[in-house]
Amino acid sequence: MSENFKLLIVEDDPDARSNMRDILSLDGYQIQAESHCLPAINAVENNHFDAVIVDWRLPDGSGGDLIPIIKQRLPDSPVIVVTGMREFNTAVKALRKGAYDFLTKPINPDALRSLIVRLVERRDHLAEIASAQDRLLANARLAAIGEMVAGLAHESRNAFQRSHACLAELSLDLEDKPESLSLVGKIQKALDDLNFLLEEVRQYAAPINLERRKCCLKELVWQAWQEILEAQQLAAVPDLTINVADDFPKMVKLDCDRLRQVIRNLLENAAHGVAHDMTHAGVGGRKISVGLAIVAKSRKQSKMIEITVSDNGSGVPEDLREQIFTPFFTTKTKGTGLGLAICRRIIDAHHGVMFVCEADGGGAKFVIRLPAKQYLVAQ
Repeated sequence: MSENFKLLIVEDDPDARSNMRDILSLDGYQIQAESHCLPAINAVENNHFDAVIVDWRLPDGSGGDLIPIIKQRLPDSPVIVVTGMREFNTAVKALRKGAYDFLTKPINPDALRSLIVRLVERRDHLAEIASAQDRLLANARLAAIGEMVAGLAHESRNAFQRSHACLAELSLDLEDKPESLSLVGKIQKALDDLNFLLEEVRQYAAPINLERRKCCLKELVWQAWQEILEAQQLAAVPDLTINVADDFPKMVKLDCDRLRQVIRNLLENAAHGVAHDMTHAGVGGRKISVGLAIVAKSRKQSKMIEITVSDNGSGVPEDLREQIFTPFFTTKTKGTGLGLAICRRIIDAHHGVMFVCEADGGGAKFVIRLPAKQYLVAQ
């Protein structure tokens, strides 16, 4: 995406510098321009640039002096050298110094645009490769954890059953000792919590194989909400509203059961969040809002199915907004800290993204975006 691609132009000729800046700015790129080596060095030491365009001849040095410094500071950012039309030897020197490519003066606007488009595609392609490698490594680690936990859960299940049987038998002998009987109950609860933790870890580490089928997302949200209400674990029941965009499809095709699991987790978190936040206990009340829409940030970007879950609670502090998706991280007094980590794995398996931000007027807003072309159903 051009709006996220940042370029540094180092050119001492004001007309050439201005022309390149104007051409690339019109195409949506973020541009910083310098005329000398020293401010260019300061720029790369204090900022990240996706690519650098350097004139070979500068008042206080040369492109040959700058290239090693840039490559050391920004090893993954291509350097483009600008040379004179007949300076073939200069171009060869630049390539040997580590330059990615070169342009000749006077700069051809079409050649400049074409080169930068290739660099954007190169960056995005490398990012996709790195992401795929990270996923493969993560999946390998999860497979090892899953195998270990599955074995542990299997072996532990017998131990849990024996422990519960012994405690049940012991409780019969303690019917006239309420204090001791209470301790037996606490031990049984602790064993149940431990078993629940093992099952949560097993579920987190298990491979996710999607079973896609048609479903109505609005009905899916209501089903998840009814499951929460039937569990009767909420201290206070907030108002739930579902806002469906006019162009949102009635049916989509994805793993409905897993997505319901994600939505239920988000609704539960929102409900518990507003229940413990007394700010909205009175006027206005506790509110949760679910939004369903088709979005695209720009004309060039593919359409996405967007699901949002917002509440009017206290929100998530900015420094915790990524940590809450980390396994075993939790701000609650109870829970394993795996709920949101499992949710993100499910969304990742759908090739989507999931993040949290501040809702309008405060509170937390969880956003899920899924590639529309993969899951839309022909109406």
